[in-house]
Amino acid sequence: MLCFKKSNSATDTADEIFTVYKSGTTTIRTVRNWFKKFRAGNFELKDEDRSGRPATTDTDIIKTVLTENPRYSVREIVDATNIPKKTVHKHLIKIEYANRYEVWVPHLLTETGLMNRVSTCDLLLQRLLPQDDTINADKYYNQLDQLAEKRPELANRRGVVFHHDNARPHVALAVRQKLLQFDWDVLPHPPYSPDLAPSDYYLFLSLKNYLRGKSFKSISEIKTHLDEYFTSKLKQFWKEGIMRLPERWKKVIEQNGSYIT
Repeated sequence: MLCFKKSNSATDTADEIFTVYKSGTTTIRTVRNWFKKFRAGNFELKDEDRSGRPATTDTDIIKTVLTENPRYSVREIVDATNIPKKTVHKHLIKIEYANRYEVWVPHLLTETGLMNRVSTCDLLLQRLLPQDDTINADKYYNQLDQLAEKRPELANRRGVVFHHDNARPHVALAVRQKLLQFDWDVLPHPPYSPDLAPSDYYLFLSLKNYLRGKSFKSISEIKTHLDEYFTSKLKQFWKEGIMRLPERWKKVIEQNGSYIT
């Protein structure tokens, strides 16, 4: 718990335990589970009897895991929390989460969430349409730097419109500062809205279809197939996914903020 309060990572904490008490005392996975419980506000280290485990504890842990990575599959949630699969399903229903475009979001948005989606879409339509008629933070930061190196004409150039969703790496302070440095026009994106992110409603669905039925024996083999996929996509493919945004913004407004199905 002291290591957690000192902001040490779970891996470093496990290494420290192994150094003091020798390996076999615990596992990295166990330490990671402790850290997830701590972040959920549960500081009890003693193993709890599964049959008597408070339901709210499991719910809080699942919420914390999905806050860290809303793209986890049910199997990955089970592996990360050590909670049985049936229990995970039960709690996902209880907290009213639904999987949309491979992202876990609240099944029913709050009134504020609905209005946020409507107002953001309305703002985007007013800004971008004529009157007559888009990882961890450090890596994402480095990717922006690499983009500027490969396309130097884009850095510090006015008129570049940039869109990404509000995943944690995208809203990190360092990333926001980098985008301010580039002086790009960053489009707003409402929370819990994978249906308004081209990567979710367009790119990942296409990539999923491309990879369906394929099996891989190594990471390098996966990278080779991904390179082939991205190389095969012409400029029109990317344009089509982005240009669907205005119509989807309109649909959200017409549906009073409800998800696009």
